[in-house]
Amino acid sequence: MNSASNTPPTYIESVSNPLVKELRELRTPKGRKEQRRFLAEGERTLAEAARAGWHASILLVGPGGEGTKLLADRVVNVSRDVLSKVTGRENPQPHLGVFAEPEAETQGLQQIDPSAATRWLMLEGPRDPGNLGSCIRSADAVAAGGVILVGDTCDPYSVECVRATMGSIFSVPIFRLSDADARELLARWPGESVATAGDAPSDYAAIEYRAPAMVVVGTEADGLSPALRAACGVAVSIPMLGRAESLNLGVAAAITLYAAERAQR
Repeated sequence: MNSASNTPPTYIESVSNPLVKELRELRTPKGRKEQRRFLAEGERTLAEAARAGWHASILLVGPGGEGTKLLADRVVNVSRDVLSKVTGRENPQPHLGVFAEPEAETQGLQQIDPSAATRWLMLEGPRDPGNLGSCIRSADAVAAGGVILVGDTCDPYSVECVRATMGSIFSVPIFRLSDADARELLARWPGESVATAGDAPSDYAAIEYRAPAMVVVGTEADGLSPALRAACGVAVSIPMLGRAESLNLGVAAAITLYAAERAQR
């Protein structure tokens, strides 16, 4: 969002407008795949996008959002009904941006540079977009080099995930690897690769997290696959002192990432 459009802002009130129908499809995996675009809500989130160098192609501005300094190629003033239709929320925020997804070739194995950061996060098969969004936010908080998604995962650019990142989706590089590529990466990883597992003998706070440390977390239901766990240099567990059997994925990732930050400090 670096320059304003020369086209004067328009106003859309009807939910049957073709643009509304087009943008509404971005709430679905099919729509995002076809258009290669995604939605981001809220003035704060969109300001984070601008600071991170992302450019919005369209900015919808609803009632209460007038006078914003946010910029886009095209600025469209819309009714609250239109914002609700596009976002699927009864009480939408008055600012909604449309962004192009990163090209697939920028998110592969060859684009991962271990020397770019001292901490990284790898997630195997996350299914819940809210949990994934929390993980991305935690990765941002510890200045991780990126979040590496392995195998079949939920979409990091879904409305729910983008919302949960609170703007961190624009600051943290996202990579997508197959199981085989993930094992290849771990086999040559120059730092310590740390698998999280409930039955691991080592305490999460008792290891070195030699930089660049790769924290590897599996699903809440099944944990890490045996193959990915075996590809890591060490496995750690987070003590469960009460009756809970496991931690939320986002919480487990945050605890381990901050353990790495503390060990490296």
